Amino acid sequence: MINIIDTPNPDTKKFVFEFQIVKNGSMEFKKNEETEISLVKGLFNIGNIDLVYFGNNFISIRKSKDISWEDITQNIIEYLKKKIDKNFLALNFEEESNFTDEVSMRIEEVLSEKIRPAVAMDGGDIRLRSFKNGVAEVILKGACAGCPSSTVTLKHGVERMLRHYVPEVSSVEAFDINE
Repeated sequence: MINIIDTPNPDTKKFVFEFQIVKNGSMEFKKNEETEISLVKGLFNIGNIDLVYFGNNFISIRKSKDISWEDITQNIIEYLKKKIDKNFLALNFEEESNFTDEVSMRIEEVLSEKIRPAVAMDGGDIRLRSFKNGVAEVILKGACAGCPSSTVTLKHGVERMLRHYVPEVSSVEAFDINE
């Protein structure tokens, strides 16, 4: 059974499975990006899908703005049911932190333990890109990327929490990988 959950981003829905589909890490794929993963290629072949994000037991899918969910949801469900069942071999997206400075490692720890689980509930992810001069630059993924409420979440939730646990952080900025 696949549960469909609305996210704060009206163009993104979270398709939740009753079992793990990703063993380690997470991964985001954008339309027109090269990938060898047939599951991802098949989802994009449905059409009108701009982004696919894999989390532990869910896939967040962002549709094109010019189509309604009613027009594509059934095709997505049918495809996912055909490709993912209890015998599905969980995907592995190894992630490693490239940060060696103490402040960035503390930021990563707060993101992993306190922020990322809440963001994953909404079908997204947040990753530290850099920390310099008091500014933590983060990348929003999945349902969070392009979400209308992400700026509020970033400033009132993420920034407040990081400033509390890592006093060296004075602000948090989102890095748009499309710029």
